[in-house]
Amino acid sequence: MVCVEGRVLPDPHRSLPGRGAWVHRTCAVRAVERGAFHWAFRRDEPVDGSELLTYINNYEMDAKDMTLK
Repeated sequence: MVCVEGRVLPDPHRSLPGRGAWVHRTCAVRAVERGAFHWAFRRDEPVDGSELLTYINNYEMDAKDMTLK
């Protein structure tokens, strides 16, 4: 995933600009719920994780290698 202009976006092809991070699916959901991504991405303001949650809920991911099944 990557943070672009205050939005946390999935980046399965690792091509988006911005500060990236790796995180397991369950941890990503918890981080969005707790509003913790602004710390991980070193931002002063809250970030929007709704697009990441939509992506997580629509695609099954393999946490071992972080690729789509």
